Amino acid sequence: MTQLSKSSNNPLPKDGKDSTNSSQQVAVLNSIQSQRLNGLISKGQRYIIGQDPKQLYSDGVSLSGALHDEHRKVRLLLAAELTRLVRHVAATRTFQTEADIHDAVDDICEVFPSMKLDEILNCFKYIRRGHYELYGNFTINTLIECLRKYEMAHTVVFREEEHRQRKTLLHTAAFDVRRIMNDLENDGKLKTSRRLLERTYIPYPNDKTDAKTQSTEQHQKEEKNNQDETP
Repeated sequence: MTQLSKSSNNPLPKDGKDSTNSSQQVAVLNSIQSQRLNGLISKGQRYIIGQDPKQLYSDGVSLSGALHDEHRKVRLLLAAELTRLVRHVAATRTFQTEADIHDAVDDICEVFPSMKLDEILNCFKYIRRGHYELYGNFTINTLIECLRKYEMAHTVVFREEEHRQRKTLLHTAAFDVRRIMNDLENDGKLKTSRRLLERTYIPYPNDKTDAKTQSTEQHQKEEKNNQDETP
């Protein structure tokens, strides 16, 4: 396993892209997610037994966040679970060396950074149980295609549902603010914060037009006073 440890230290591509998102920011894991990640690392697929795809999506740890916190351990986990999967599907001819396993792990990390680590392990379980037709040939391309099918069938659906819920919440909040402002305005409780002064009486600073108007009015007033004083 010496070769496995060395390969797992390879840096993750910074601008990895998956089949649904063009870019993905690395999320910082909170304490609950860190505990879940430790459980996945220590138990592997056994940690997600009894959990459905929606629960894995909502409670899972993103692959990019997991790699950010425990890069080496997460890659070792993926390599170990993939090695088990290769034995179960009898794909020892296509995955003959550890380098083949590492290449597959590299592709998973680069193509699906926004998927949850839990979802990837669950997809491995689906492949082992025959949910996806392999046609007697299990290669890296086949693995990527299975992950993409899982993503389209589950992850994308949950993302769109989450987006709709957030959009509805934002629209509801905006409507509530407008309704409250209208109610306050109708009750006369919403007033202008400062009193607006008319431009005719108080000129704006550095306004040549106002200064000229004020000077003309003052000159006319002085002339009128002089005429009134003249006998």
